[in-house]
Amino acid sequence: MSNAEELAAAFERGEEDVSLASAGKRSKAEKVEHKHPHPEGDTRRIVNNAMSGEEKRKEQNVKEYSKEQSKEK
Repeated sequence: MSNAEELAAAFERGEEDVSLASAGKRSKAEKVEHKHPHPEGDTRRIVNNAMSGEEKRKEQNVKEYSKEQSKEK
């Protein structure tokens, strides 16, 4: 008996389950079941926000300093 015939026979006996999922996507239950906790939370987003804020403050300070220097001349 070939592998395909064995699989068909097992399916007919009810030993094999056929997935009715479309396009390989997970169901909501599977998503919840396989979700891993992220203990750090949004660390990367927070760090990037802080770094960009620091860069903006530095740029603003340079602009203000250059304006003061041009007024003094």
